[in-house]
Amino acid sequence: MIEKNETVDRILGRVESAFRQLLPLAHQELLDLDLTTPQLKVVLLLYLNGAARMSELASALGVTLATATGIVDRLVDRDIITRENSREDRRVVVCRLSDRGHGLTDRLYSSARERAREFLQGLTEDRLNKLDEALASLPDGSMVKEKK
Repeated sequence: MIEKNETVDRILGRVESAFRQLLPLAHQELLDLDLTTPQLKVVLLLYLNGAARMSELASALGVTLATATGIVDRLVDRDIITRENSREDRRVVVCRLSDRGHGLTDRLYSSARERAREFLQGLTEDRLNKLDEALASLPDGSMVKEKK
């Protein structure tokens, strides 16, 4: 079991090293968005999960509904997200990315993918094949349980 733990730690160290090589460029792109950390979290939540109720956003951020409303207000003012009342219950407010918000997140994703491509292009074909095999052996997302 100790060997397995050492192997896991070694893999995590290598993944961390790879992220460090990619992160400086991503960091600058995120700064260029001129969003606060909570605003960026809301944008990423909506990008990854789709439309969400205001109460869901507040819960995910760990803030009050009033605080989440302020964060969302600023994103709506910048036309990054839209906010609308639910058709079923007008008291429920649903938020989603606007066209501009989708454009921003799509550009971030595309840029990150391109940086990863450049990083991988620097590997030999033999190493790429080994990495491909290793990644193919990982369980799909359905095997990962969300911690509550």
